[in-house]
Amino acid sequence: MKIAVWGNELIGWTAATAFAEFGNQVHVNQDLDRQQSLSEQSDANTILFNEPGLLTHVKAQYHQGNLIFGSPADALNCPIQILALNPDQFELAKDIIRAVNHQTQQQLVVINYSTFGLGATDQLAELLDSNKQQAIAYIPDQLSEGSAYDNFIKAKTLVIGCQSNEATTQIKALYKPFSRQLEQLLIVKRREAEFMKFAVNGMLALRLGYINELANLADQLSIDIDTIISGMGSDPRIGKHYLSPGCGFGGAHFSKSIQNMAELLSTNRNSIILNTLLEENEKQKVLPFRKLWQHYKTDVKQRKIAVWGLSFKPNTASIQNAPSLQVIKTLLAQGCQVQAHDPQAILNFSRQFPVNGQISYYDKAADALKGADALIILTEWNEYWSPDYYQMLELMKSPVIIDGRNIMDKELMESFGFTYYGIGR
Repeated sequence: MKIAVWGNELIGWTAATAFAEFGNQVHVNQDLDRQQSLSEQSDANTILFNEPGLLTHVKAQYHQGNLIFGSPADALNCPIQILALNPDQFELAKDIIRAVNHQTQQQLVVINYSTFGLGATDQLAELLDSNKQQAIAYIPDQLSEGSAYDNFIKAKTLVIGCQSNEATTQIKALYKPFSRQLEQLLIVKRREAEFMKFAVNGMLALRLGYINELANLADQLSIDIDTIISGMGSDPRIGKHYLSPGCGFGGAHFSKSIQNMAELLSTNRNSIILNTLLEENEKQKVLPFRKLWQHYKTDVKQRKIAVWGLSFKPNTASIQNAPSLQVIKTLLAQGCQVQAHDPQAILNFSRQFPVNGQISYYDKAADALKGADALIILTEWNEYWSPDYYQMLELMKSPVIIDGRNIMDKELMESFGFTYYGIGR
């Protein structure tokens, strides 16, 4: 099958590569005006750089001839069109639909992965010609950055928002290679699928926000939040998912989706529940600095602070909306010397915070500890969970640890002689 993928979002690159690996011929384009080679797109593409292994998959399919970076005119002739555009590219989406409608005389299926907002896919549907058997569906993006490719090819749930039986049949056939582990297939209306995307992310955010509020309260009441989480998670009505307190959530897509849902609730229901959650999440991001500030009784100027973890989550180089941005900005503003480490995100982070007399970056986590007055952990990378504690004590000037992800055992750290601060511990 010939497929065109438009846009530079993670879901677009992931879907394009996965469909190409299963025998489809996939055209990849960014806009209608000009073609861009793979090298042009990959050199300046943070999506491909940030997602582990994705660029390798893309290059493999390109060399096999299954991924094509050709002219936009060729892409417009494909019978399946996929929109994977940035949320602010709705006008481009409409231009693509108009161009496809003008150029093609064949049956057409459009799949919209883009998060434009509630009702956007219906607006795009109005630009199609139903007399030509043209139809559009919305499929919510359920990828998690850091494991996007596996999420796609081993999907547990597939939601297809579509009012056309014929188009739904084609989409199910297209997804058949990825449906072997499917546990649930939902066929709904386009607006319902869009709403579902916002509702799911909103619920996850509420769980994260609530457990952070409980953890902050537990701090004040001298209660260990881990004990509370064990009790909550054992209740089958609640479960254990998204009950890990920390220094706030980040990521471009997750945050944007919650903002969209917050706007819907505010506009239609005069509800501020998600607006409040987003505001509190921003406060949560600087909580590690506040703990440092309190420990040193506001005397932090010129202190060396090691920071482990710059990406917004493990297994990605993305720093979009990451707590590290807020924490390090505050550390620098307070005159601290920052010594930072991250397995993948240093290049991205150093573009915003270049090396100077106040901030430096290290290839090894241990090297960032030399002479440090404290260590702040902001991302739960695997290599941070069980470090060499004796080496840490030798390297650090003051054995103070502020664990923004609760990855270390408090009792163990204190038995080694560390002063340990967690979130709700």
